[in-house]
Amino acid sequence: GVGVAVIDSGTQDAADLQNSSGKNRIVFKQSYITGSTGTVDVYGHGIHVAGLIAGNGKSSNGQYEGSAPAVNVLNFRVLDDNGMGQDSYVINAIQAVINLRTTYNIRVINLSLGRPVYESYKVDPLCQAVEQAWKAGIVVVAAAGNDGRDDSAATNGYGTITAPGNDP
Repeated sequence: GVGVAVIDSGTQDAADLQNSSGKNRIVFKQSYITGSTGTVDVYGHGIHVAGLIAGNGKSSNGQYEGSAPAVNVLNFRVLDDNGMGQDSYVINAIQAVINLRTTYNIRVINLSLGRPVYESYKVDPLCQAVEQAWKAGIVVVAAAGNDGRDDSAATNGYGTITAPGNDP
């Protein structure tokens, strides 16, 4: 089957992520957090994202189903128990996805995370990793960020998109 790499705070076994035989569709799991090997989502964001993508609706009697309810999920944990991470964790996970793309038929990376933009996407290491995935033929889905019309920088709310979502 097709694989979707969820680079987030982890996932865990759930009825909504099982196939029709009851076998879990999480086919790969690894932590990229220094000093932490656990891949279970303590923070609660990654399993939410995995459900939006791949949930089959089993837990809600079919009422809530993800956009691709039959795909395999690959769990790349880069955010800790408080939802925090480092660029290096995310970059290492993206590089691993690129290396594993044919083994697991990974067609999509989901990055529902971001951090402030410090430099042009053309030189930002996080954006460069995303570019490498894109050039390897993987669709990259990245969050724009949740800062909305924050005007603390006196920009009328502009410039609040986070990296790597700022990469065209």
